[in-house]
Amino acid sequence: MTDPEPTTSHPQIQSAVTCDRGPPTQVGNCTIHLGDCREILRTLPSKSVNCCITSPPYFGLRDYGNDEQMGLEQTPEAFIAELVSVFREVMRGLRDDGTLWLNLGDSYVATATSSAGSNSRLEGGKATQIEATRRPDKTGFGLPIKNLIGIPWRVALALQADGWILRQPL
Repeated sequence: MTDPEPTTSHPQIQSAVTCDRGPPTQVGNCTIHLGDCREILRTLPSKSVNCCITSPPYFGLRDYGNDEQMGLEQTPEAFIAELVSVFREVMRGLRDDGTLWLNLGDSYVATATSSAGSNSRLEGGKATQIEATRRPDKTGFGLPIKNLIGIPWRVALALQADGWILRQPL
């Protein structure tokens, strides 16, 4: 017996990886929804989802060229509030035995002029470093420059306050 092909070689999964918008994609007994989660989540029936696996944009890291994108909020507090709002809809959609797997990276406190390079691009040219005019305020929380802001921890605590049960940080 041979090993199964890597997930990303599956043509339906590959389209999900490149984030082409379109109707939900069935892969086996799983459905992959592509698009703005704030719109898609509202269309799902309550208590109809077994599992949500997501990696939202990190705070102040990439510009995907969409003025409505998450991650470009002007303050960490606004970013956290936006995520809490999104995950309130996730909670509504999850079954009582459903689970959420959230991958969320951190950001560093930075000056308004610091950047990793305005011309760097992600694979496929879909996202760029944030131009100075669109860059959020990463000087908040009164922390010295080069400190982690602690976004994942702050989001976890905000989600607990909103009724989520935190089971395991990975």
